[in-house]
Formats: sequence, C-alpha cells, structure tokens
Amino acid sequence: MDFIQYGRNLTPNRKKFLSEAQGGEFNSRESNTDEIQDIIPEGFKMTEIGPIPEHWQVVRLGEAITYQKGRKPEVLGEEPLPGSLPYLTAEYFRTGQAKQFLSEGDFKHNIICESSDIALIWDGSNAGDTFTGLKGVLASTMVRIRPDASKLDHVFAFFYLKTRFDELNNQTTGSTIPHVNKNVFENLLIPLPPLSEQRAIAQVLRTVQRAKEATERVIQATRELKKSLMRHLFTYGPVPLAEADRVPLKETEIGPIPEHWQVVRLGEVADVKGGKRLLKGHKFSDHPTPYPYIRVVDFKNGSVDKANLRFLTPQDHEIIKRYTISARDVYISIAGTIGLVGTIPPELDGANLTENAAKIVFKNPFQVEQRFVVYYLTSESGQEQISLRTTKTSQPKLALARINQTPIPLPPLPEQREIARILQAVDQKIQAEEKSKKAIEILFGTLLQHLMTGKIRAINLKEE
Repeated sequence: MDFIQYGRNLTPNRKKFLSEAQGGEFNSRESNTDEIQDIIPEGFKMTEIGPIPEHWQVVRLGEAITYQKGRKPEVLGEEPLPGSLPYLTAEYFRTGQAKQFLSEGDFKHNIICESSDIALIWDGSNAGDTFTGLKGVLASTMVRIRPDASKLDHVFAFFYLKTRFDELNNQTTGSTIPHVNKNVFENLLIPLPPLSEQRAIAQVLRTVQRAKEATERVIQATRELKKSLMRHLFTYGPVPLAEADRVPLKETEIGPIPEHWQVVRLGEVADVKGGKRLLKGHKFSDHPTPYPYIRVVDFKNGSVDKANLRFLTPQDHEIIKRYTISARDVYISIAGTIGLVGTIPPELDGANLTENAAKIVFKNPFQVEQRFVVYYLTSESGQEQISLRTTKTSQPKLALARINQTPIPLPPLPEQREIARILQAVDQKIQAEEKSKKAIEILFGTLLQHLMTGKIRAINLKEE
C-alpha cells in the first residue's frame, strides 16, 4: 500500500487550498474561474463536494445503493434454536450479544441482513448510525443497505456513511420519534474513486479500526483482571494465588479476611465531613479563579476530570471557604450518583467541595493508607457496604453518619501499601491503553476525512 499526499509541490496559491479546506467551505461564487483553478491542487477538480482527484466521480447515494427497512417479527424467542438467526438490533451490533432469535421457518416474512450488508439506524435518537459485520434478522428500526458492486465497495460505503452521521442525525423528520429523512439520505453526495482505490481506502481504515478494537479488548480484559485481583487481595491479602490456600481466614461482616486483619468502622480511623453548595441565587465565576469548585460530575476514574471545572468568585469563596478538600483526603459522592470514590490531584488541593459529596479525613496517616481505602470502597465488597447504607428513595442519599458506620478491612500498614501498589499498577496499564485508544481514534478520524476526499491517497502505484 502506498500513500500520496497532495500537499507537496504546491504553488503558494494552491497551498492556500490546504488551509481553506481545513478551516471553511470553498465559495465558488466569490472566486472567478482562474482563481478556482489556481487554488485547486494539480491533478484535482472542483465538484459539488469540493476538490477531488480528477479521475474520481461524485454521485448521489441513492444511485449507488438499494436499501430496505426491517420488520418486527411476530414471534421472537429468547434462546437460539437449530437454524435460527439473531434479531439484529443496535444493541447487538454494539455489544456482540444477541438477546432474541427468530426461527428458521419465519425468515421469509422478514429482512435478512448478511455480514457484508450495512445496517443503518432509521428511527430513534441515534438515527444515522451505521453497522456491519453481523448476519441476522434486521430490526424494524433499521434499514439494510446493499451497494451496487459495480460502483461501490461495501466497506468503503460503510466508512463513508460513518462520516455522514451528523448530517443525517441533525436533519431527521418526525415530531415524537425521529426518522432519517429519506430525501436527505438518498441525495447524499458520495465521492467515487475507482473500485481498486475504494478497496485500498477501506483496507487502511479497517486496519486502524481493528487496532482500536484490539486496544478495547485489552482494556476490557485488564478491567476484568482488576476485579479478580480485588476479590483475591481483599480476601487473602497480597499473597500469590498459589499460596492463597495457606492463608488462615476468619469470617466477618464484610466476608472472609486473613486472621491477622481487623475490621473497623470508617469513623474510627477518619472524620467524615460534608461539602457545601453555592448559595441560592449566586452563580459561578464566568472565568477561572484561584477557587475551583468540585462537583460530582467532575469525579472520574478515581480522580477529578478538570475539563469542565467550575470556579467560585472571591466573595463566594469567602463565605464557604471552610468546605474544602485536601489531596490527602478521599471523596465519596452521597447524593444522586452514590458511591463514587477517589482522590483529588495535588493541583486541586484546597478546592471547594460540592454538598453532594463528603470527604474522608484520616486521623492518623501512619495507620491507614489513603489509596487502600479508595480501592476497598470501589471494590464489589465496598460498594455493597455503601449500597446497604444508602437511603432508597426517589433521590437516593448516603448520610454522613452512615459513612462513619461503614466497615472496612484494616491490614497492617505495609500490606495496605502493597495491595494499593498492585492495583495502582493495573490502573496505570488501563490508563496507558486508554491513551493509545484515544490516539488511534484521532488517527482514524483524520484518515477517514482525508482518504474520503483524496487529500491522502491510498493506492497501489504499480496499478497507476
């Protein structure tokens, strides 16, 4: 596979095209023919969708595909039978787990989608989203798309439709349930490289997509490993799996733990204090100030997402300045979303804390390891203890007094630190993989846009 980028060897005026293509739409009404020709890269032509390679075409999507809406089967089973097919819903495409099936004898009245077909959500809030790769009976909210094989490669068509989601989703019809606008859909303008180049583009995009999917599988597997490790570490302590059966255990209210561990109430080793809401009628500052205010919506992955932080005015900070949280404390959400637990980064030390969360302030740092408590409270056992103490109403709440009464295991400090170290290493692996996934997503988006417009070419030079 070879890549050609059209940005090389351009005259100054043609280079202008690169910035215009990135930053805005080309307006042919404001340019005369000579100007248009001068800013188009060599080997490109101006079309309704902008400059594309000279030997590419532009057609309406409706001229290159056929499509058919799915139907709701009269009877669907919950278990697969010999010869049955899964019911293809958006959830099945996203999770890979089929929940309903259609018997073989009922196929003739329904739309069968092959793995090479494209399925597009026609009805609902996600109208315009596309899938491929599964065989089954198409759901009534979706359409099956089959490209004309003489014009359009089905994988190229699938990736092209991925670039048109916003256009389709933003122009739906219907007052209660949105539907894809048939006229908009059929009149989408699609660039058509030669079939060999379409397949080359599809191969590049599919390779990057598979890399993303592989990274997602690693992330999921590592998260499952963390769950298993938590169950082991909070039952047997930081010992190898092969030595677990040698650890003497005792039964406690939080389950079996090593005999030499204790079970204590959080209130015995820490003070639990609430946050404070912004006064009624007051507003957050319109710009960043030295007084960040942390809300439950900012709690993420055991830390704080700083992307949408709010800030107090100096006047409001003076009023509620006692309700802050330290980087040495642990936060826990106590209203709305219950049981989010974590710590704040050092740069937010002293930030104000929402009334919908509490802080756990340890009495003796030489008795309790902060990260150990965070990991226990986020484990299955810890979350169960939190749930038991949550008031189950229309707006669930976790009272400070009940947090004080929450039992936690208390190993010797060296074991607390070793357990925290092991789990932190797993977290670092997950974070590294998530960064890789984000980088792949950015690469995919860039390639998708540039390959579909010919800004980057994926061709076999020998064929040219």
